Amino acid sequence: MLRGYWYTACASSRLAKVPLGVRVLDQDLVVFRDGAGQPRALLDRCCHRGVRLSLGSVNEGNIACRYHGWCFDGEGRCVHIPSLTKDRRIPDKVGVPSFPCEERDGYVWVFLGEGAPPPLEGIPRFASHRWLQGAVDMRCDYLKIIENNVDWCHPYFAHPWTHYQFFATRFRGFQEYEYEMRVTERGILVFTPPTSDPEAPVPPDALRASFELPNRVTVETTQFMAPIIILHFVPTGENCCRLEWMVKNPMPFGRKVGWSKREPKIFAQDRILLESAQPWYDRGGRAFERSVEADASTLLVRRIVELAARGAWESTRASLPKRRLVGIRA
Repeated sequence: MLRGYWYTACASSRLAKVPLGVRVLDQDLVVFRDGAGQPRALLDRCCHRGVRLSLGSVNEGNIACRYHGWCFDGEGRCVHIPSLTKDRRIPDKVGVPSFPCEERDGYVWVFLGEGAPPPLEGIPRFASHRWLQGAVDMRCDYLKIIENNVDWCHPYFAHPWTHYQFFATRFRGFQEYEYEMRVTERGILVFTPPTSDPEAPVPPDALRASFELPNRVTVETTQFMAPIIILHFVPTGENCCRLEWMVKNPMPFGRKVGWSKREPKIFAQDRILLESAQPWYDRGGRAFERSVEADASTLLVRRIVELAARGAWESTRASLPKRRLVGIRA
């Protein structure tokens, strides 16, 4: 798990007057708004008897445990114990671990690494569009679903009647062509049609998918109904994750950010397939895998994450080939 990065804890619209329990990496967190309306993140465990604080309530910006009413501020300090008599003070070192928390671009973000967090970069062009958000729990490793979303050859088979590539292939048949991969500062960019010059800008009509550490995939198409899709795959365990998705709303009216409780069918199609594969990885790892040239983009994403996990991404990035053309039939 890559800890030295900001992760989406929840959509801003989901955090209202009541606390919200969320899982990020291997931590159960409670997220709530303090008296100034700012989001705060604490470990979701009362230090008294271990009850989840997310079952409690927020009073005057502090979160109160539902079991005995112990109250904690946004820094995790215990500020009130109802059972104490007037001549008793709150014992020293009574509190709950807190985590850096910020709100930006439609999400509440948390940082679970050590030391001071890096600047939160947010989502490019968020302010320029209207969006629809949602979240989906997935019983598969987050890296597998990230690889899936930069995989150029699965849509025709995995997404019948939902993916534009399915319709294109069904109409014209399978075609041989190339996609281009470029290493970026935070990951890779994959697109087609490729350019003739590695320094040339990406064609404006190109279909593109990018991966950025630690867990973001952005897909851009020329489709009217879904021209920009932003996906954050938040690890919630060794073999499970939560997809926080956001799609550009093509309608020029309505809320700036809307929330959907429904799982889009195109995400469900991927989820079902990858959840079926996960038990085999749990039993024996990757030893059974066989790959071909068309898998170059997914294998490069895997390598980038492994380098980042060892703290070697920044020192190694410059030595990776900046550009590669990959021939496929799709």
